[in-house]
Amino acid sequence: MKAIEPPASIVEFHEWFATERACERFLFSWRWPDGFRCPRCGGPKAKRLKTRRVYQCRRCRRQTSVTAGTVFHRSRVPLRKWFWAVFLVSRHKTSVSALQLKKDLGVAYNTAWFMLHRIRSCFDESVSWPLKGEVEVDETLVGAKGKGAKPGKDPGQKAIVVGAVQLGEKKKRGHRWKGVRLRCVADYSGKELGTFVRDHVERGSVLLTDGWRAYQHLQEQGYGREVDVSSQYTRSELRVQNPMPHVHLLFSNLKTWLTGTFHGVSHKYLPRYLAEYSYRVNRRHNPKMLFGWVLRRMTHSRSPTWWSLRAA
Repeated sequence: MKAIEPPASIVEFHEWFATERACERFLFSWRWPDGFRCPRCGGPKAKRLKTRRVYQCRRCRRQTSVTAGTVFHRSRVPLRKWFWAVFLVSRHKTSVSALQLKKDLGVAYNTAWFMLHRIRSCFDESVSWPLKGEVEVDETLVGAKGKGAKPGKDPGQKAIVVGAVQLGEKKKRGHRWKGVRLRCVADYSGKELGTFVRDHVERGSVLLTDGWRAYQHLQEQGYGREVDVSSQYTRSELRVQNPMPHVHLLFSNLKTWLTGTFHGVSHKYLPRYLAEYSYRVNRRHNPKMLFGWVLRRMTHSRSPTWWSLRAA
């Protein structure tokens, strides 16, 4: 049994997933694309019980739910509402807030918040395809400025976010983006920034950075480096010749997204929003496929608990 292609429009989505049974069949096709396999004995045949949403293996009689081991496991929210939440998150270019999802699905705010963070838990990018080639790397501050913060790198009450953009082919206004990464770091030290680079950038790549000394040790670890110090330019020159235009544009769009859609995000949950934004940017050329990709990740991921999210 082959996995079903995701619907292409809202009308088609409503027709496909009008019932709980339809959602269950679709989830079944993503979890077992080649047909049912018992997790205990590997048996290929099962019977769906009428009284419960489980499949009973004909060989060992083990009962397996289609949602077991997925983000939907033990959720009291109907699958139809879960599918709508995934569809709205994946198809809206700027995502949706918990307050908006609460109104759209008719659920409590805490339920909408929990659903969104369970979806975001599947957005982490895999380190199996690191950035390579020419990669711009820089840091920025995200959040409220706060009182007593000094100009420059002093974070004050803001969060320090480091970002990287892999440059592709040359265009009229710069380069195409082949991939981005974002992460919150504790400080500007070589340990924090070096760990980010080693986790997300392939050795042998050329790092395009400013003159911050924390990146110097990476040249001894197999990375090339080109330095462009922005302080050497005047403000008028920076408008014409931005030393790292792509990563700066990434930061600018990120802050606009956080402020416009969510009206600000606390430091505690910022990493999950960074993961969602990176996932969106890396797949921005195939928006129609996002629903299927996100649902597939949720099918093969375990659900975080309420307390693990609150203690993140």
